[in-house]
Amino acid sequence: MTLRAMRRITGVAGALLLSMSLAACGAGAGSDTTDQVADNWDGIVEAATREGQVTIYSGQATELLDEVKKGFEAKYPGIEVNIVRALDSELAVKVEAESKTGNGVADVFVSTSVPWLTKNKDLYSEPVGPSFDAPEYNRAENIADEGYFVTNAAVLTFGWNVNQLSGGIKSYADLLDPSLAGGKVGVKKPAGTPDLAFYNYLKATYGDDYLEKLAALHPRQYASALPMAQALTAGEIAAGNYVQPLIDEMASGAPVDWTVEDTLWGARFYGTIVKSAPHPNAANLLADYLVTREGQTAISRKAASVLPGIEGAVGVVGDIPVIDPAELTDEKLRAFLDEWDELFRA
Repeated sequence: MTLRAMRRITGVAGALLLSMSLAACGAGAGSDTTDQVADNWDGIVEAATREGQVTIYSGQATELLDEVKKGFEAKYPGIEVNIVRALDSELAVKVEAESKTGNGVADVFVSTSVPWLTKNKDLYSEPVGPSFDAPEYNRAENIADEGYFVTNAAVLTFGWNVNQLSGGIKSYADLLDPSLAGGKVGVKKPAGTPDLAFYNYLKATYGDDYLEKLAALHPRQYASALPMAQALTAGEIAAGNYVQPLIDEMASGAPVDWTVEDTLWGARFYGTIVKSAPHPNAANLLADYLVTREGQTAISRKAASVLPGIEGAVGVVGDIPVIDPAELTDEKLRAFLDEWDELFRA
């Protein structure tokens, strides 16, 4: 099932963390800079070099974005990559404001929210570049009618502290073990539709009473994958239901481990070329780089790549389920959050 054939299908989000800011700059209010893009690839590269910089808004992991910056700047000397990292929702507000006023800062915006991308399709344009036409990228599969494109996907799974659970965990069902009662298991505290999708998946897989059983253990709640991984490393909890692959933690000697089920769970990341981009040629150059093998090696470590055979990736995007957004409405989210508060209230 392709993005073009199924605009109503969305990925699941898992972005987080820190907000940065840049001074606004750009053309006049409501400007659309897409007509400033050169009409051939050599011209785009030359124009991008003259523009001299490109700014990406993304909630992807800092260390991965830093690798993208390093690789891109080595490949295109003279073009500096500026990274603005924050929550999807925060960055989306910035993009909307910049697009409305014409004071563009973002050139490329990476989001996990198909509902937002569909609603705001007039704020970005379809990318151009040779890597999008490469057979292994599969343009028809990975670029939507609206123009947003798949870059990669975060992989989210469960992990455990080996000092406390020497036998490990094999599935999310193991997190319901009564021995984990009393705050020994960590859970992702839901906040948005990605969390609704995640817990709907767990209920569909392990039974409608999964949340009731989980709540009965009185687990600790965490806002995101990073603090949960830190809690596992510190021994604050014995197991957690929402971490990225703990590859780096294990490499540094932390007493943790992780695995995945046959079905990967995660968040697709979608790139966009913002129409109010002050550096539209460099925006297309960076977007194209993201889907090259070099770019995928940088952005997909510990994640799922959009290209096959990427070193350091733990899967491919096609292995991650797509979710029907009809199941992720605001009304259903509010009902779920109310249900959660009732079940997990101390």
